[in-house]
Amino acid sequence: MAENGRPATNDASHPRLTPERIFSDPPLFGGLPQQAQFTPDGRAIAFLRSAADVRERLDLWRYDLERGSAEPWITGDHLDHEEHADTAAEAAERERKRQFNRGITEACFSDNGQLALLPVAGVGWVLELATGTLRAITPAGTRQTDLTFDPLGRYLSYVRAGDLYVTDIETGTEQRITHDEGEPWLNGSAEFIAQEEMHRFRGHWWSTSSRHLAYTRVDESVIPISQRLEFDADTLRVVAQRYPYAGGTNARVQLFVRDMTSGQLTEIHWASAEDDYLARAQWWHERLLVQVQSRDQRTLRLVSFAPDTGARTVLLEEHADHWVNLHDNCRVLDENSLLWTSERDGHAHLYRVSADGLHQITRGTGRVNKILWVDTRSVIVQGWFDTPTEQHAYRVDLTGATAPERLTHESGWHDVSVSADGTRLLDRVTSLSLPAALRLVPVAKERGDVITLAEERVTPDHPYARYLPAHQAAQLGTLRAEDGQLLHYRLTEPQGPRPEPGYPVIVHVYGGPGVQRVRNEWQPLTLQMLAQHGYGVLELDNRGSGNRGPAFEAPIHRRLGDIEVRDQLRGVEFLRTLEWVDGSRIGVMGHSYGGYMALQCLLQAPAHFRAAVSTAPVTDWRLYDTHYTERYLGMPAENAAGYEDSNVFGWLSDSIGSLLLIHGMADDNVLYTHSTQLYRALQARKLPFEMMAYPGSKHALQEQDVSIHRFNLILDFFNRHLQDREL
Repeated sequence: MAENGRPATNDASHPRLTPERIFSDPPLFGGLPQQAQFTPDGRAIAFLRSAADVRERLDLWRYDLERGSAEPWITGDHLDHEEHADTAAEAAERERKRQFNRGITEACFSDNGQLALLPVAGVGWVLELATGTLRAITPAGTRQTDLTFDPLGRYLSYVRAGDLYVTDIETGTEQRITHDEGEPWLNGSAEFIAQEEMHRFRGHWWSTSSRHLAYTRVDESVIPISQRLEFDADTLRVVAQRYPYAGGTNARVQLFVRDMTSGQLTEIHWASAEDDYLARAQWWHERLLVQVQSRDQRTLRLVSFAPDTGARTVLLEEHADHWVNLHDNCRVLDENSLLWTSERDGHAHLYRVSADGLHQITRGTGRVNKILWVDTRSVIVQGWFDTPTEQHAYRVDLTGATAPERLTHESGWHDVSVSADGTRLLDRVTSLSLPAALRLVPVAKERGDVITLAEERVTPDHPYARYLPAHQAAQLGTLRAEDGQLLHYRLTEPQGPRPEPGYPVIVHVYGGPGVQRVRNEWQPLTLQMLAQHGYGVLELDNRGSGNRGPAFEAPIHRRLGDIEVRDQLRGVEFLRTLEWVDGSRIGVMGHSYGGYMALQCLLQAPAHFRAAVSTAPVTDWRLYDTHYTERYLGMPAENAAGYEDSNVFGWLSDSIGSLLLIHGMADDNVLYTHSTQLYRALQARKLPFEMMAYPGSKHALQEQDVSIHRFNLILDFFNRHLQDREL
């Protein structure tokens, strides 16, 4: 193999990746710890790992930092040994979190460092760290969601059948906090819009002293019921879903605080207008902080409430002409100040919030994506200040007197957690040449060297070793958009003898807001498979994509599927300058917003794209939900032209390229109706197309057999329409 990671030759005789091998056991890559975190005492690393016999089941492991060895801690089959079906609430929670494993899917430590919470199959298992005692805290025969400790480790709170409960961990005594008996009320859980679009997954919050418990009470009866069909292999269900379509009514959200000592209940009147969103909530010592977002999402207020009286104080307001992005970077600094990130100067920077105003700490190009750790003098953050294709950890002086100090020096994409004392980083890193590694990084250089805890190197005995001779390393590059902004791309040249007049290329697109695909990280194996089967692969983050800032995101405001397509065409123009590309054989594929983009590319630019695979696409934005759609397009009644121009139907003509449509028949996010309406429109124009619908599958289409079938279908489709050959 050449030094740049590419094969020395393009010999197609080497074994090539297939969908069967990518999605079957044992996994090609999967040995690296998942959700790794320091234990409270800092002496070990807790992490999840797929079971050797069942890849979908996760077990809890522990790596002893002193001994340098790892061992199983708690196995998932020990806690989840019965066959069961998720309740509707559990299934919804798993889908919103894109959580598709079983067994121990998360491990949370109590703030006092004495307990670990292992929610498994609706049961709240609590592990006493000092003794190793493991017991189920929630009542036998019941199923819970939204399980969480109070800060002092005395109570476990959770939601069952729409009501909020609290159990005393020591005595096992359960207290019922609400009594609404379910539908249409939901207490202590985040509603659909909060989970799916605001990424707020909690609906109740303990105060620092555990005296107060704040919780939401959601009334979904104000949302009209839509009858949605879910097709399984042998059954048909009519699901009465309260889906908040763009321009329609959202759930009504009340907020209460219960004094757990006196029993006093106080309603917090958090909204400034009837249709405001409760975007975030947390505690600042014994005051409740709420982030209130306006319906048009151009204003975000951070408001403080007294828990016993509901008295309010507005701490700050954010405004934007397009929209204000939500974040989770409101962090308590001390009793008098907070840390906050804002894009008010055009980049996501760090600020201190105090009684005398907002004080900027970081400046310049780049962005702070996540606040990781704070003390009185400095803060450790995650983001970028050099290139958006890499993410690093930085230490920032809270005075702002010095430039941020980069703590992760290895080129690539870093996801970091910090030890409780702020002296060490747990760094999960990946790059184009490194599948993944987990490293222990000292914050101060004098405290020692970087230690590799685990690494996915492709050694001769690695499952991927037989495919390494055919592996095609991707290359990063940049182009200029029509407004001069920099577009980043990732390009993979195909494997195999070059045909005449050149290789076909597949543009793999997402293109939607809030998401970034082009990174210095290990490429998805499905894209590597395409390269090994003779296709070039281009990924390009068009304007509107995430991690770049308002100037890059805002051009899509009030019209979708326009500027994004023009940027993808810049990528096609670039492809046609490469001697190895056959510019007449270019396809496009994408999922969700990427499915929408694949359609728009094929329909708007038929001279540039010969074939498209569109999976779970939005076709009519009036059929999508309020919070996401209105953020970019506004209300349908006041931007009817924007909605009409953003939909795909207006671009249908009497002749289109080859099209494959794929959708899950139980999708509750991008409803199957999006595709059925397109089927009918194509049929009305007598346009041929191919389609595949998966019974019982939701938006992610993550089932093993579905994944194998779907990617074989995609490979066969492109073989026939871009290479004129069968699979």
